[in-house]
Amino acid sequence: MSRRIIRVAVSAAALLVAYGCGSGASDTSVRSGAHRAGTSIGVADGAVDASGLRTVVYQGVEFDVPADWPVYDLSADPSTCVRFDVHAVYLGQPGIDMQCPAGLVGRTEAILVGPAAGINVHRPGSTDRVSSASVNGLSAEVVSGTDVTYQIDATFASAGVAATITYQEGDAPAQQILASFRAATPGAVAR
Repeated sequence: MSRRIIRVAVSAAALLVAYGCGSGASDTSVRSGAHRAGTSIGVADGAVDASGLRTVVYQGVEFDVPADWPVYDLSADPSTCVRFDVHAVYLGQPGIDMQCPAGLVGRTEAILVGPAAGINVHRPGSTDRVSSASVNGLSAEVVSGTDVTYQIDATFASAGVAATITYQEGDAPAQQILASFRAATPGAVAR
């Protein structure tokens, strides 16, 4: 290949990476790059604390997850498969045409956070416990998981946000994520 073709290919790849990382005009991009005002979805400051956690910001709330979990913006790609069999953070409303591989089995620690109106945290006919709670000053309605569902659902009505947090065995990791929810720091911008 000529050097010119290689330079063009590298430049095109850099543009695609920059656009995919949120350097475009979208205000709902998942970011790990430079600071940009107005972003409402993403990883705050890109910082990892001493415990290996990072803060994720979504629509006025923020919460902590393991730093190595990928973060997916469902509004940017509605075909993203929301998978609870892999460690991941999903932000937004799941699409109706998700592209999921066949044969998905099992659960592990993962989280889906989206608009409260778009995530149904009440399972009809369920015997799960529903309780009201205050999580770091946010009022929440929490549906505790069971050994059948392996998930905890929470609705933060004042923020208009709901979360589904799944787990594999014990619910301690899910409870830790739930306990980290808080109102986003004023001026906090996702990165």
